[in-house]
Amino acid sequence: MTYDELRASYADVIIRTALNVQPGQPVLVSTDITQRQFAAELSRTAYAVGASLVSVRYDDGDLRKMRIEAPLEDGYLDVIPSYTEEMYRSYIEDGWCSVSVRGPEDPDLMEGVDPVRMGRVSKKNSLARREFLKAVSSNRMRWNVCLNPTKAWAEKVLGPTEDWERDIWDILVPILRLDMDDPAAAWLEHDAELKRRCAIMNKASYDRIRFLGPGTDLYVGMAPNRVFSGGMCRCSDDLLFFPNIPTEEIFSTPDWTRTEGVVACTRPVEVLGSQVEGAWFRFEEGVVQEFGADRNADLIEQYLAFDEGAGALGEVALVDVSSPIYRSGKVFRNILLDENAASHIALGNGYADCIKGGTSMSDAELRETRCNSSLVHTDFMIGSEQVSVFGIRGDGTQEPVMLDGSFVI
Repeated sequence: MTYDELRASYADVIIRTALNVQPGQPVLVSTDITQRQFAAELSRTAYAVGASLVSVRYDDGDLRKMRIEAPLEDGYLDVIPSYTEEMYRSYIEDGWCSVSVRGPEDPDLMEGVDPVRMGRVSKKNSLARREFLKAVSSNRMRWNVCLNPTKAWAEKVLGPTEDWERDIWDILVPILRLDMDDPAAAWLEHDAELKRRCAIMNKASYDRIRFLGPGTDLYVGMAPNRVFSGGMCRCSDDLLFFPNIPTEEIFSTPDWTRTEGVVACTRPVEVLGSQVEGAWFRFEEGVVQEFGADRNADLIEQYLAFDEGAGALGEVALVDVSSPIYRSGKVFRNILLDENAASHIALGNGYADCIKGGTSMSDAELRETRCNSSLVHTDFMIGSEQVSVFGIRGDGTQEPVMLDGSFVI
């Protein structure tokens, strides 16, 4: 299969299966300017299934960096077009679906950028997209995050290579299940296995989830109205969709007030545009009290200052080490792939659809049920072959869920 054929097959999975685009529906594609070719492939496929309009919004990292580093007054960094909030609201009200394609032209572009100024720009943009982000987290619209490789990113993953495109697709094809006769059917079969694991966790309805491993003894408090989800989700229009391709996780929204203990991250993670390595956190009464990192710890400090919810959990997710992403042996420097290689927690906003009746709750009701609220949501990977996971019932009984990184349910 040629690379063009691979991209066409991949776009078909994203548009038809992951987004489940319907005739007459408009589609938003958000991506880096270097992704013009794949954005065109997604657009071609969307029109083939009957999309009424495909709007592509490109981000230019060089221009973002230029603005942050320019000798501007700090207050100027708060300036955004006045129509931005209304534009994102219209995507919700007019029934759009949204795909975000990850894959930057230069993965290291923001290294060394002032984290305070970077955080200021990020916060202002997040505020303008607040309603849009809420719609995504509560599945009021169908959305998907996927990845398309670039040369610079591939070389970060692979190291020196004579044929980056061949070598990176050799790794990505099985991860994306594009080596199957019917990739869409393969994803649906995988979805059934994720749903089986969710059903077991939901029947058990554990009071707490415990992670235990090197540098980690973490208790994540749950609540009786919490549910685990994974794979396909149901939108408010009653249609199914995959939020992520690839996806290997089952996840839920904790009771943010009940996280206790220490946890060591097992993979690097991008925070405010740069890589943080060797991060660790200590939680008390649900909130980060201490933290550190081997590299770029100052970015965590800026992240935690984003808003009141940035220092508490919005997600807990379980991923088996049999994941093809984990088995590849690669660190991908991309949250979409790395979060699906290992169990993880997320600092920031929680998912309303992991709470019984949550998608119809008001903001006040979600706060009352102790669903974390924040403008940010960043996954920190904490799983490996050395980390086990236990479910703890209300009476203190502890049961294995994962041993040495592998599910036993």
